[in-house]
Amino acid sequence: MYIEEKGSPMFPSKAPRVFVVASVVLLFLVTYTTLHLYHRVPPSYSPAAPQILPVKDVTTSVEELDAGLVDAAEFTTTRVLTPTLTTPAPVPTPTSKDEGPAWKPSTSNATPSPSAQPTELGDNPMTEDESGKEEHQEEDQRPLPDPKLCSEDVEFLVRSSIDLDLTERVHYVRRYIKPVLSDTVDRDNIANITEPLVEGSTEINLYECTDVTISQSEPIKLVVPKPYPKTTFAHLMFGVATDYKRLNGSIAPFSHWISGTGAKLVAVVTDAKEKSTEDMEQLQRGFEMADIDITLVKPISRDFSTSQNHFAVLTNMLEHDTPETQWYGLIDDDTFFPDLQPFSDSLATLDHNVDVYVGALSEDFSSVRIFGFMAYGGAGAYLSAPLARKLGDKALQCIHDATTKEGDTILRDCVYSNSKAKLTMLPGLYQQDLRDDVSGFFEAGLRPLNLHHWKSWYKAPVEKMAKAAKFCGDCFLQRWQFGNDTVFSNGFSIVEYTDGVGSVDLQLMEGTWGKADTKDFDFSLGPLRKAYTAEKKKSYKLREAELTEEGDLRQLYVRTGDSSKDEEDGLDWVVELIWQLH
Repeated sequence: MYIEEKGSPMFPSKAPRVFVVASVVLLFLVTYTTLHLYHRVPPSYSPAAPQILPVKDVTTSVEELDAGLVDAAEFTTTRVLTPTLTTPAPVPTPTSKDEGPAWKPSTSNATPSPSAQPTELGDNPMTEDESGKEEHQEEDQRPLPDPKLCSEDVEFLVRSSIDLDLTERVHYVRRYIKPVLSDTVDRDNIANITEPLVEGSTEINLYECTDVTISQSEPIKLVVPKPYPKTTFAHLMFGVATDYKRLNGSIAPFSHWISGTGAKLVAVVTDAKEKSTEDMEQLQRGFEMADIDITLVKPISRDFSTSQNHFAVLTNMLEHDTPETQWYGLIDDDTFFPDLQPFSDSLATLDHNVDVYVGALSEDFSSVRIFGFMAYGGAGAYLSAPLARKLGDKALQCIHDATTKEGDTILRDCVYSNSKAKLTMLPGLYQQDLRDDVSGFFEAGLRPLNLHHWKSWYKAPVEKMAKAAKFCGDCFLQRWQFGNDTVFSNGFSIVEYTDGVGSVDLQLMEGTWGKADTKDFDFSLGPLRKAYTAEKKKSYKLREAELTEEGDLRQLYVRTGDSSKDEEDGLDWVVELIWQLH
């Protein structure tokens, strides 16, 4: 049955109107869908005027429909609204002017569709811009530099370049350093070396370095402290509370300072109950392979926050201590010690046989105003054995009675409520409440016992930086002046001052971090000098370091190229320092 309309028919044809209507509806849906899906890529049409598709090309023949006794209403819903719409595949670009495209549009009267992948109704196809971007990225991709294809002379540079994401070509400088080990060197003195440090650069293509050779220059003699003696620290015990993922990611930095030292580590895995036995055993093996004496425990209470567990871990530590344990340190998972020797030496100046509560304040006085006078967790809170045992019996009650959930605050209140011990400030401990650019801190010639916030508030490769401490002990962050314009801070940076070193007060710390100009840091780190702009200060930062089998130390200091400056060509600069013991 077909629906008759009043008035003259739109098309004087013998074909039933329902098929004409169906054809128009289908054409409308195709056009509408195409425009909707490809609204970012306007379709291009043939110069010829578009024609309505013949009914026989888009629907079943009249005879077939008559045979099937299909009702007009049924046809419009099942034959028009449900079909899968497709568009032609994209037209590849010919490889030569004589070649045509691999796909040619149909010569029928069908309306051309925009170039696109075959797309079903409802898909979200990639636009031409996105497709072009992806193809461009694929074209730009190239294999990583292969150290095996380069001369042994630059193997360390090429191998390191993969992780450092250096430019394809670099300006490379190599200097050799002969350390002169001394028991009497003035660590705080900035020795003046008359010759320049960064000179004699060579441009190296990291992808074509088979025949590259670097001539060996005369070593520069630098007087440094002797390496720390090899000893054990069984009298030290540390406790930490963190989740499985963060603890697993902390194996390498923990390994730097506690591996093979005899010091014990107890870790509350805050989400341990969500992990399988196999997961926990795997984590345990990871620490054991790093030669770390660790005990993994579950939280005492599932209701405790991570911060509360920072204090509650003390009860677990007391369950796994030994008669040798003198100090119990409650630390964060990103508390880092360049070496345990100077920290142990500092604690040795205190009497561990009496109640002693040791730590450091935040460097930011605004934090002290808010949280008060206490041992801040990042610098660590250290308890003598008698005080630790006294608080261990009270720990859960202290957590229950606390008016705050901050672990270091609960610890402070518990100490003051159950002993006469007061906070003992240990010079060299740092909370490091510094954000973003902390170069001023590391270039001030400090002798930090610990570092903190290095993978959150700021980013620094502390394990690589502190390899200097493994090589020559207290030489980590020791400073030297080279020529008239360069200051070298061992393990952190080489800095060239445009106006010369004489224009810089090296006795003051440069306030490079956020909020340094608020005066809130003067009480701890000040007075500060203003930060230099990049135009006044060219910095090469330590990005890689390794101790060789021969006992030498290799360091890479990198300055990222800047093609926006007239005097720059956009290539990275790499200064390699090779410290040779033999």
